[in-house]
Amino acid sequence: MEDKPPVDPAWRTGAKLVALIAGIAAGWLAREIILLAFLGILIGVVLSFPVNFLARQMKRGVAVLVVLAVILAGGGGAVVFGAAKIAKEAGTVREQVQNAVESARAKIDELRGGQQEQQQPAAGTQEKAVKGVLRIFSGLTAMVLVLVLGLFLVSEPKNYAMGLRLLVPERYEEIFDTSLEKVTTSLRKWVGGILVSMTIMGALTTIGLAVAGVKGWLVLGLLTFFGTFVPYVGAIASAIPGLLVAAAQDSTHFLYALVVYVGVHIVEGYLVEPLVMKRAVKLQPALLLVWQGFFGAVFGVVGTIVATPVLVCVQILTQYLWVERRLGKPAEPRSV
Repeated sequence: MEDKPPVDPAWRTGAKLVALIAGIAAGWLAREIILLAFLGILIGVVLSFPVNFLARQMKRGVAVLVVLAVILAGGGGAVVFGAAKIAKEAGTVREQVQNAVESARAKIDELRGGQQEQQQPAAGTQEKAVKGVLRIFSGLTAMVLVLVLGLFLVSEPKNYAMGLRLLVPERYEEIFDTSLEKVTTSLRKWVGGILVSMTIMGALTTIGLAVAGVKGWLVLGLLTFFGTFVPYVGAIASAIPGLLVAAAQDSTHFLYALVVYVGVHIVEGYLVEPLVMKRAVKLQPALLLVWQGFFGAVFGVVGTIVATPVLVCVQILTQYLWVERRLGKPAEPRSV
């Protein structure tokens, strides 16, 4: 048999470049699916806390069903007991914010010489309403899919990990196992810490605004709760509606709301962060802000939401694969 001629290295390099470019293009086209999949992983990490606890007393599949039943029952209870209150306060918040924005816009128009607002045609308004309904339906569908994905992942996490492990060459299996363990542990620590932080921040904001007499305090507290998931940017963004609502009431309530938000963020910076998040992955504020800006510019709102947990994974993998294994340096920098 005649030996096959060796493959030209130039052709091999070209094929690798083409495959890399094709992979990047495919990833870009499927970026929304990838981000939703990562959100599903985060949901799975969140659900792993109660599922792992219940799995000590019963089968894991039964534990997943129990957690799902609690979620559905809790959602039903919220609909029955709290939906009317939240909807009423949400309407109040929306009206107060609109009034504040319109007042500011009117003052700007006066400074510009009293420019008159152009009225949009009714057809344009109807088109926006239809797009808004479709956007809401799409968002609800995505939420259901993410929840289902999280439930599947938390039901049999080892099977999915072993499936990924089969794709790894045998000589890299140990590295894969260590990397997966480090990423999983760090992500669970970060999720646990951020959930505690969200609860504390949301509760303090709700109580503070209620005592201050700011309208819509429940919805504003929920905004702070969810906004805390995105460090720095989310906390600041969630304070803006509360300040606008308080400003629409009067200057005194605006001052009260400002004191509440500043006080809550002081508590976060000096108590919550040192005590709650000290066991999680340490992220440098400047790096985190740049990373959030990059993900927000490239992937939009969903990118901003998942930016921090993605950075946690990237930082852990960089420390282990590059700093420790490639460079042979300790992951933690030495003090100078």
